[in-house]
Amino acid sequence: MVTDLPFDGVVFDLDGTLIDSVPDLALALNALMDEEGLAHLRPDQVPAMVGQGARILVSKAMAATGRPIGAGADETARLERLHDRFVALYEAKPLVGTRPYDGAEDLLRALRDAGIRLGICTNKPQGPTEGVVKALGLDGLFDAVIGAGLIPERKPHPRPLLLALERMGVAPGRAAMVGDTPYDVDAAHAAGVAVVMVDFGYSPVPPAEAGADRLISRLADVPAALAALGETRKRA
Repeated sequence: MVTDLPFDGVVFDLDGTLIDSVPDLALALNALMDEEGLAHLRPDQVPAMVGQGARILVSKAMAATGRPIGAGADETARLERLHDRFVALYEAKPLVGTRPYDGAEDLLRALRDAGIRLGICTNKPQGPTEGVVKALGLDGLFDAVIGAGLIPERKPHPRPLLLALERMGVAPGRAAMVGDTPYDVDAAHAAGVAVVMVDFGYSPVPPAEAGADRLISRLADVPAALAALGETRKRA
């Protein structure tokens, strides 16, 4: 049971925080590579590419397979074509191997039952985000779902997180974020939001070096981390 937490709302990143989506991201990327006549990515290459949105994911994938995106209008158009095709391939098969991490649904329901408002703020495109959350049966747990494309900015810019909080009706000083990358940490700090980082996600840097307020290894540890943050605030 979750009780007496010092926050009114908690915003979660999605990929690498609540769900392990690398299997299906890799599947879609390799389908794109097939269409482009390029070698497949190894599954262990993909996690470090995730977190900054689909365009950067595709750009990193192309660089890893020897066909980097260059400068100029033609290359910009090429990236847009590859991005749009990747998103279509991913949306067609988003849940072949994707699963929630252990304890994800239990945590969300416990927080919800405790009166905590919940949100998602992710750099995954809005359409796939809503589709995956709904397909996993988690959509009814969130007061706001903010993915890439709703506004021009993406994490680490704070605006997507602030938009999630606005839709949740929660002030930044009464909110916490849970994520897995430095983009989550930087967005939270810029928004004036406390941040907990999981160490099992897709961070491109060692999680202990990302600057989160708390670092945890299990989603079940989120309530204790939030309570500890509250105690720290009381002493400040």
